[in-house]
Amino acid sequence: MSANGRGSGEDATDARRGDERSEGSSVDPMDVDAKPRSHSFRYSLDFSSIGQCVIINNKNFDKRTGMNQRNGTDVDAANALKVFSKLGYKVKVFNDQTVDQMVKILTAASKEDHSDSASFVCVLLSHGDEGVFFGTDGSVDLKFLTSLFRGDRCKSLVGKPKLFFIQACRGTDLDPGIETDSVDDGTTKIPVEADFLYAFSTAPGYYSWRNTMTGSWFIQSLCDMISQYGQELELQHIMTRVNHKVAVEFESVSNSPGFHAKKQIPCIMSMLTKEMYFFP
Repeated sequence: MSANGRGSGEDATDARRGDERSEGSSVDPMDVDAKPRSHSFRYSLDFSSIGQCVIINNKNFDKRTGMNQRNGTDVDAANALKVFSKLGYKVKVFNDQTVDQMVKILTAASKEDHSDSASFVCVLLSHGDEGVFFGTDGSVDLKFLTSLFRGDRCKSLVGKPKLFFIQACRGTDLDPGIETDSVDDGTTKIPVEADFLYAFSTAPGYYSWRNTMTGSWFIQSLCDMISQYGQELELQHIMTRVNHKVAVEFESVSNSPGFHAKKQIPCIMSMLTKEMYFFP
């Protein structure tokens, strides 16, 4: 393997024969080798604003959806507003949004000029299922909402962190828990899916817990950990502490059969290419 990470052969995709769009049309590897360049492994905050934060807080749902009122979510929204405002974000809160309204809000945000912003944050609070997020009148693919900010669709956020914090169920599995004894500069081409972080409140397929008085376990923990460590630690280190707090300090108390004494673990999916700090 050469120093720049390329061998002497051509690159191929891990797809079935016939699935590759350009099979057989190889490019001379010497033509595409990366040029050495200096760079920083830390996202720059050298902008006039750290960025915008959009909070969508859905509590009340149309009766025909059959979805219950999400008591406690207003506490989550208020905590997120406070924490991200303190970090310097320009926060906008939107309550009880239909699918169409959510699409319009995020489409508008993606079309704004973020040239003077260092990052973008979106906090989504609602019911959900695997791969979908609920407006007050029905569901929408979560991927559709987040894809509005892809590099080829939101040019002013290219190379900047786009952080999504999602409090919603991802299925109907319950976690019973288990006892344990211990606890750069220059021009370059980047993937359109790069520089995203998706912080899900729960693992794929599982319920996500919310206390009707104090808010969801995940948003409580997220706000607590950012408040404590936002001026000290890198984001993924903060999120590891969020995972630990949710996993260790929370357990369900429920009168519903089969729902008592359950646990939860958040799920962090990162396509970030640098370290994200909320401070210079």
